Amino acid sequence: MMEEGEHTSSNDTPLIAVEWMVEYILEVRGDSPVRSVTVVDATDIDMVRTELYRELTSIYPEASRIDVTVIRMTTVASIEAESLFDEEGSFQP
Repeated sequence: MMEEGEHTSSNDTPLIAVEWMVEYILEVRGDSPVRSVTVVDATDIDMVRTELYRELTSIYPEASRIDVTVIRMTTVASIEAESLFDEEGSFQP
């Protein structure tokens, strides 16, 4: 039996979801643009997009249009801790 977060590929090999960090700019009509970061569990980039869409439409259910510009999308394991800090040592997610 497959667990939540697992999908199968074309050869029936289970794919394990990993954490993806998505940094984006969100624009909802009538509001100022908002820069944000979220973490989603997904097996691939297409699933990341689907999960991000699901998350944003649940936060803004009454919005007729949501514009999203993705700045960075990467697996959490591939992010080096030093890359989150600028040269002065300030945290930059």
